[in-house]
Parts: sequence; C-alpha cells; structure tokens
Amino acid sequence: MAITSYLSRIIYKEFSGDDLQDVDFTGSWKLLVRAKTIPAPVGAPNTVESTTLEDAAQTYEMGIQTSDSKEFTGNLEKAYLDGIDKLKGKRVCLMQLYGTDGIGGEAKYAYVAQVTATPSNIGGVDEIVEMTVTAIPNTVPAKCTDDYTVADGGNGTFTVTEVSGG
Repeated sequence: MAITSYLSRIIYKEFSGDDLQDVDFTGSWKLLVRAKTIPAPVGAPNTVESTTLEDAAQTYEMGIQTSDSKEFTGNLEKAYLDGIDKLKGKRVCLMQLYGTDGIGGEAKYAYVAQVTATPSNIGGVDEIVEMTVTAIPNTVPAKCTDDYTVADGGNGTFTVTEVSGG
C-alpha cells in the first residue's frame, strides 16, 4: 500500500561511546527539526565499468552505495536552530522515520552523523523563511525497520527500544 510523506521524521540523540561499530540506538530521542524535506538515507550504488575488448557494448558491475551529506529542510524555528547549534562538532545518532504513524511504521534508517543548521536562502518577499540542516554521515545508514520500536512522547520526544531478538 502506498503511503504519503505525512509524519515522516528525523529524530536524534547524542552519540555516547568511542566505537562507531558498536552503536546503541536505544534510549531517549528528540525531533531534530520539523522537516519539510528528507533526503534518501543512501544513494544509488556506483557503477564500475568492466568492459573488455571482447564486449560489443559497455558492461558494469555494481559498486558501493554513496552516502553523501544529507540536507533536511524545515521552517526556520529558533528552538530547533539553537538545539542543533549546540550539537555542532558532536556526533549524534540519527534515525529517519518513514510512515504516516510518525514512528517509522513503514521504514526506519539509523546512522551516526555530525549536524549543523543555517537559515536558507530567501528568494522573495512573500515566503516562509526556511532552514537547512546538514548531516555528515560518520556511519552507513542502515535499514532497521524491524529491529527497533519507536514510541512518540507527544512533545518532540521519542523512546527507541530494541525488538526482542532484533
């Protein structure tokens, strides 16, 4: 069944620990920004040319997926801008939640990143001023839809728990 983008979200919690290979995604989280746009967690894989002089046309092998910086857009809101500014230089756990339930019922992707936010360009006189949140991934975004349950606290807070056997 198709879904709309309504209540797709990005939530975060500060990263604790030293090992990026052993990340604990459980615990208390907050809404990063009331997003208007959310980019794909990972991009399409690179193509690696494998053509030989024997081939009638170019051939390729699938390479690694790309995971460039991600830009989330939201309305410029001081509380979110200030909150993200306090995270500058720190690593945070991010979880992108997809689905109209607001808790990632259709898909969840989690990773560690560093984030920053700035007001966006203003293109005219009759516009809502937006902000851009940039996330630089420190780990590969991984699909974790069936591994974690997200509970919405109702006030921009969330609790993430691991599914038994997940």
